[in-house]
Amino acid sequence: MQQTPSTQYADLAGHASLKAWTYGLQMTLANWRNEPDSALSYFARAMRTAPEGEPRLRLRYVAARSHALLTDSDSVAAVLEAAQRDREAAADRPDELATVTGGEFAFGDARAAACAAAAWLDLRNGEQAARYAREALQVYEALPSPRRPYSQINGTQIDVAAAHLHMRDKDGAAEALRTVLDLPPQKRNVSLTGRLSRIERMLSRSPWERDADARQLAERISVWLSETSARPLA
Repeated sequence: MQQTPSTQYADLAGHASLKAWTYGLQMTLANWRNEPDSALSYFARAMRTAPEGEPRLRLRYVAARSHALLTDSDSVAAVLEAAQRDREAAADRPDELATVTGGEFAFGDARAAACAAAAWLDLRNGEQAARYAREALQVYEALPSPRRPYSQINGTQIDVAAAHLHMRDKDGAAEALRTVLDLPPQKRNVSLTGRLSRIERMLSRSPWERDADARQLAERISVWLSETSARPLA
């Protein structure tokens, strides 16, 4: 597996954190292509040079998504447990790329928890997914109101709903979706529509396809999606 130009530039710059970040990006792209084995190959290479603390923390959370795509729940649990040790190291060794440069180079507790929630959702483990999704929401809601990222918050609410459906709790799912379904069209985006489409599909399958309340919720989601797809582009 050859280095990409971005990894080569980080190498030439002698910036270990940036190199780890580029490997994490390659892992994420491989996961999106449903190539978790490739993602884990990048992970193994990255961990040989990644500094302790947040660089390794981010890599492990992305690797959790890879293991989940391979339906390996034991490895998901193990890599998330190891990430807790990285979190402790990050407290003593702040990473300049994450803390000073920040922006996309920062990972943070909310993104980490949301990533873990997504991994457990891939494994259909509602209890663990709900736990991590709520952790992410707690971090977001602790921010001052103007700094709260509405897209991430609403996306995480949808993940909470999916977790409740995996736990066969349609009332909990409906409550989690309440504010999402009230969003005005200009606040809706591709990320939210993709997640809600997954909820709609879940409600069309067992054990919900013959449940009247579940069908009603699915119809509300269908209307939301049709209104969003019909909205003129700005």
